[in-house]
Amino acid sequence: MDAERNVAAMEKGEGAARLEAMGYGSGGRAYDVLAALGDGALGRRLDAVNRAALASPSPDEALANLERLCGALPDRLVELFATDEEALRRVVRLCGASRLLTDTMAIEPEATERLFFGGSLERPKGLDEYRREFGGLLSRKGGDERPSRRELERLLRIYKRREFLRIGARDILGIATMSEVTAELSDLAGALIDGALSVCLDELAALYGRPLYRDDEGREREAAFTVIGLGKLGGRELNFFSDIDILYIYSSDRGGTTGVGGRPGTTLNEFFTRLAERLTAVLSAVTDEGICFRVDLDLRPEGRSGPIANSLRSAEIYYESWGQTWERSALIKARPVAGSGELGRQFLAMVSPFVFRRHLDFTAIEEIKSMKERIDLARLRRSPSVRDVKLGEGGIREIEFFCQALQLIYGGKDPELRAKGTLETIERLVGAGLLGRGEAGDLKEAYVFLRNLEHRIQIVEGRQTHALPVSAAGLSRTARLMGFDDIEAFESEYAAVTARVHKLYRGLFYRAEEEKGPEVPEPVAALFSPEITDEEAEALLRELGFRDPRGGVGKVRLLREGPAHGRIPPRARTLVAGLGPRILHLASASPDPDRALHHASLFLSAVGARTAFYSLLNENPAVTELLVRLFGTSVFLSQAIIEHPENIDTLLSPEISKPRKTRAELDEESAEAVTRAGDYEGRLDALRRFKNQEVLRIGINDITGELEGTEVSAQLTALAEVSLEQAIAIAAAELRPRFGEPSRKGFVIMGLGKLGSGELIYGSDLDLLFVYDDRGGCAETSGPRVITDHEYYVRLGQKIISVLTVPTREGEAFKVDTRLRPSGSAGPLVVSRSSLIAYQTERAEVWERQAMVRARAAAGDISFGEAVTAELFDAVYGRGLSETEASEMVRIRGRMEREIAGEGPGRYNIKTGPGGLVDIEFLVQALQLRHGGREPALRKANTLAAMEALKDNGRLDEEDFNLLVEAYRFLRLVETGLRIVHNRPEGYLVEGSAEVEALARRLGFKDAAPGLLSRYLDHRRRVRSLYKRVLSKLAGGK
Repeated sequence: MDAERNVAAMEKGEGAARLEAMGYGSGGRAYDVLAALGDGALGRRLDAVNRAALASPSPDEALANLERLCGALPDRLVELFATDEEALRRVVRLCGASRLLTDTMAIEPEATERLFFGGSLERPKGLDEYRREFGGLLSRKGGDERPSRRELERLLRIYKRREFLRIGARDILGIATMSEVTAELSDLAGALIDGALSVCLDELAALYGRPLYRDDEGREREAAFTVIGLGKLGGRELNFFSDIDILYIYSSDRGGTTGVGGRPGTTLNEFFTRLAERLTAVLSAVTDEGICFRVDLDLRPEGRSGPIANSLRSAEIYYESWGQTWERSALIKARPVAGSGELGRQFLAMVSPFVFRRHLDFTAIEEIKSMKERIDLARLRRSPSVRDVKLGEGGIREIEFFCQALQLIYGGKDPELRAKGTLETIERLVGAGLLGRGEAGDLKEAYVFLRNLEHRIQIVEGRQTHALPVSAAGLSRTARLMGFDDIEAFESEYAAVTARVHKLYRGLFYRAEEEKGPEVPEPVAALFSPEITDEEAEALLRELGFRDPRGGVGKVRLLREGPAHGRIPPRARTLVAGLGPRILHLASASPDPDRALHHASLFLSAVGARTAFYSLLNENPAVTELLVRLFGTSVFLSQAIIEHPENIDTLLSPEISKPRKTRAELDEESAEAVTRAGDYEGRLDALRRFKNQEVLRIGINDITGELEGTEVSAQLTALAEVSLEQAIAIAAAELRPRFGEPSRKGFVIMGLGKLGSGELIYGSDLDLLFVYDDRGGCAETSGPRVITDHEYYVRLGQKIISVLTVPTREGEAFKVDTRLRPSGSAGPLVVSRSSLIAYQTERAEVWERQAMVRARAAAGDISFGEAVTAELFDAVYGRGLSETEASEMVRIRGRMEREIAGEGPGRYNIKTGPGGLVDIEFLVQALQLRHGGREPALRKANTLAAMEALKDNGRLDEEDFNLLVEAYRFLRLVETGLRIVHNRPEGYLVEGSAEVEALARRLGFKDAAPGLLSRYLDHRRRVRSLYKRVLSKLAGGK
């Protein structure tokens, strides 16, 4: 005889003691239950019952609930459990986990039988299946008759109760994952709301007629109604006792109902208000079968004081005019759950710009933090000793707020972040580079753990609660439900999980407070005293190292008081007051304190009343430090920020820490940025924003030393190339509706000058040559208006130039120069392949051939462009370089020196002055033209690559090669530095100027300006000497 029967055969006292030793809390009660069960169908399975009970979350509850259940179920069903050991084990575990589930099984024997013996435990259900099943309940006997309101309420609650049992059992038995459980609960809610809505809508239409409105074109349409799920419902993350947060939206207020049977109709507002009220009542009324859902409408426009339902337009006006950050946060998870899906999608499209701002919005950090702090305060006042899984430190809400804050900040720029579910959002934050893989793993594991814990607590309590049990018995049951053997192991894991979450949460929301850095020096702090006089301020600025302390006094006043605009909100002024001392301290330590302070003041004036920018800087000290460093280092980059303060978000983007991007990466990112834009003007703005932000990325990595000079040029060149690709796509899309496509698709933009050689610097113009394929003769386009391919490509070229150069609110993308085409400005804008080759073969002067040395296929049909380049180089190099042509190059170079260089005493032009960059380029190109016809290896567009080839082919000796390379690298470094530091394209070095002093410090000269000028003059002298020697020889000594 087995142990259980032995226990049953013992006297009660002895048996009870044995059962308590096994693990029951009350051996006596367990003895009585086992004895009672032994008299029924389960009598022969007491061993299995006992093992299952002892393995359940609460052995005592398992036996007690099982006894009640067996008394309520038909004998036939109890017999089925006795013959199926797995079903018996499962039902006993449910009895030990939840009285609520036990009670549901007792009053739903048919559902219980399907659950354990009909296969419904093993698979999830989706929205369509729920709708089909519940729709079948609503249709009596398969007919069209709709249920009464009371019957609808009953059916809603019965169906939900049965599905609640199925989903709860799948959860407790470990068959379903947390994500499957929340998805099933959410889809169940959606199906029930949708079914109830259809019945309520039919009832009201029978009373008032069909709701009709006139659209913007004056056409009569049927008005629609949609239910928008928010919070856990919107994110498909409902728990077992969640309220459902919803909004009611209808199409329009412009119309009314048709009326019925001669009775007049009513307004759309009245109709849909009654529909919303009726639906809410049906779902939330307390009946004999209980409640279906607690409906929370507080998140609607204007909250509890607002109308229960809103037209699409009225909601739009509200969010545009009055919407707050907490509403943006609530709408992140917005999803149509019932009613018109099309209207729901229109609502989401309408609110998207409100929720996800176009520029990074760091006010979200401060406001979400305030929301959480208010929640914490209310929780502590209500129940200070309770450990709250949802609202407590490191709880579910901190994970949700962490994700939502980053979505609000970055989601406007990255649509991939606009996910509804928390786990999916975490994964997308990793993809966007905003969250490390390890941190994401911690958050995901914590979220699953805490949501499972929430479910276990609720299913035991049978109500909406998030508090850990206080009693030892309650904690023990919870621990066992979570898979832990004892309370200590569970509490240790709970503490570790919540600590990791809270650390990440504080890292985002309190980073600025915890990383303020050292206090500012006393002279800086004194400058922000309201009592300080201008004379005292001037003296302190001089002490801090400012060269123009008098001019700095007004700028410090701006840092202290904020921009002098009448409508600066108090919040903005408070933030500026906190920022000012830090900015001034950082400026005083920058490479050029006066310039840093000047640019900081211009930036604050440009920002004006936009509080978000001040919040960003306050919350991100590292960004403030980088910004002030930029202000003190680069006029070019400072102007990019001052003219478009929204570009500051680039400083916080993960992209800023990526100094090098491949052409493929830039292609993908530019295409994504432009494609997301709507109309033509939007695409132009998107292209400019992308280009400006990428230039800022490159520039910042330049001034911080992450990029070398040649890498800067390579990045800028790749950026120009992808911008040209987007310009082609935008231009072609504009021409397509009218002209269709050309018959021959060969079209390439050849890069000349610095673009062709891959040596662009900041602010470089793009020297372009448009070439199309004319092989096969004249051809025409395919569109409604037929034109020749030549005419098409001329229009395409014109449109490309417009795409790149037309000023928009984002500025221009690039300046474009097409004067190097055949016949210059007098020639056609776009040239055919054959005419280009013929011109270069027969008519091109030496300076035109010289310009083609740096030709390279930059965008468009690159394979076609490479073929054109090969033919072009044969023509350009095939004619060689005669002595007369070399003399002509010397003449042209001399004219540039006289007319363009603009040099004077102590004023040097590093580009066109003697021994400058142009000397090196002319020297190299002359040697290429002289020898490149017979030596194809010399046909290099890049200047440094051409030097290397000339050396390898014996056309430059080692000493001359080293001289040229060293000088060229130095002069390009100075040229780039002058542009990024001073935004001066002219390329002048002026002895004794502050600009040369700042440039020398940037380039690392210990003896500053004298060292820089000495190095320059040495290179200048040696380059000019070599230039004269080489060109004189090529010109035959002329």
